[in-house]
Amino acid sequence: MRDIRLIVSDLDGTLLSPDHSLSEHVAGTIRQYVKEGGLFTVATGRPYRTAMPVIQELGIDIPVILSNGAVLAEGGRVLERYCLYVKDIADMLLDFHLMGLSVLLFREHEIQTFARTEEIEAYEHKERVSCSVISARSSRWTAGELEKVILIGNLLAFNTVWDRWESVHRHAVSPFQSEADYVELVSGQVSKGFMLQRLSSTLGIEAGRIMAIGNQMNDLSMLQLAGIGVSVANSPIELQMASDYVSQASYGEGVIEAINRFVHGGKGIWKYGDWPIEDIR
Repeated sequence: MRDIRLIVSDLDGTLLSPDHSLSEHVAGTIRQYVKEGGLFTVATGRPYRTAMPVIQELGIDIPVILSNGAVLAEGGRVLERYCLYVKDIADMLLDFHLMGLSVLLFREHEIQTFARTEEIEAYEHKERVSCSVISARSSRWTAGELEKVILIGNLLAFNTVWDRWESVHRHAVSPFQSEADYVELVSGQVSKGFMLQRLSSTLGIEAGRIMAIGNQMNDLSMLQLAGIGVSVANSPIELQMASDYVSQASYGEGVIEAINRFVHGGKGIWKYGDWPIEDIR
């Protein structure tokens, strides 16, 4: 049994319920863990403006990992930030737009999009934000930096465009699938695992004393870095197979299960495949 000092959890699909809310049962468990002396933070694809309500509700007062590892922030102040330069990827982003994907451009204080589609409206409703519409024909959007890009839609369309551009951008851009129909683009060196390593150094906590919990392939790097990498039951099989432990419960209840097992005296790590087949969900 490892002595866990820090727990890092993804938000959507992991800590949060299917409706993207934080249940009081989950929040209460996290608060009690911190009250007992543990450290807890989040590693999310969300930017600060949409992650802030959960951060505040949990009372997190240590750095948080945002935008899939592009940003490390504390109390609303950016500690580290790794960005994409729009001018370098503008032609590729236009290709994604022309292939019918909804494109979201995440600037430091604004989210831009080329068209108000059903996917964009669903995103705004889910995240409780408003996106600014900017013409794809304008050159104004090609200036400056982006924390990340979200592409929403058919993954085959994404793959078609990415296949054309991968040889050009493979070192400067990293794509991650964060939901069934979401692909996110961040700076090439960036991942949740990369920023978790930076956080580990900042806090002076070795990776072996960290438990990381997630539900999608964009969580893989931090699960691999942490001493214990947990995937909740609603994770894809590929992530479960790479995890140290697969919870029987989904979403936030899976986070509680992991805390109970590895912090409050569980029986140790069960690798994927050690479960009786009827326990796999």
